[in-house]
This record gives sequence, C-alpha cells and structure tokens, in this order.
Amino acid sequence: MRQIAAGLILIALFVLLVGSRFKPSDGDKLAAVGRLAVGKVRDALPPAAQMAGPVQALRRELPERVEDRVKSRLDADNRLEGVAFDVTADGGTVTLRGVVPTAKARRTAVAIAEHTTGVEKVVDEMAVPVE
Repeated sequence: MRQIAAGLILIALFVLLVGSRFKPSDGDKLAAVGRLAVGKVRDALPPAAQMAGPVQALRRELPERVEDRVKSRLDADNRLEGVAFDVTADGGTVTLRGVVPTAKARRTAVAIAEHTTGVEKVVDEMAVPVE
C-alpha cells in the first residue's frame, strides 16, 4: 500500500511540475524534489534482509528434477484431482503411468507434462478404464 502511495506522489509531482511551466533555473528545485521522492519510495520498500528470507524459502521449495516438476504440476491441477501418477524421467523424456478416469484427463496430463520446463518428450503409459 505504501508503494502505491509513493508512486501516486511521484505522478502528482510530475504533473505539477510539467503544468507549472518550470524554467531551466528551476533545475535545482527539481533535483531536490527528485531526491525527496526517491527517499520516500526507498523508505516505503521493505529492507532487502526481510525480502531475502521468503525468496530463499520459495527457491528451496521449487522442484529441481524434471520428474518432480511434472509431478508437482500434475498434483496442482484441479482437473486431475484424486488421480495418482507415477512419473519417471530419463533426461528430457518423461514417462507417465497411472489410471486416469477419462480420456480427457489423459490428454490433460500429457499436455501438462509436455509444457513443463525441461521436458522434450512424453511417453504415455496411462490407462483409462473401459466404461
């Protein structure tokens, strides 16, 4: 919220200065206003130390292996809720195994795997029950 307020202050100052037809001699005043605005914005931002902790925690949570990335994306998709997948990878080739409820769910799982970073090929070994 403070960042938004600081941004609005900067925009208001710019409009005020442009609208008042300032002269080249007003450069010192403009520089002082700029320094003041930068100080306000800097004060509104959280310290780097407070930002580093959550960023590092998030970075630790991100999967690094290809099969972990695919598995986490499949688990996060609401359309595939309740479906258990076995995901293995050999380089950029990912193999999907499991029983999916419909052919549409099967296509969804394959599409998600194909659009995951690091995946070059998807081998579909999933089964759809016969109705």
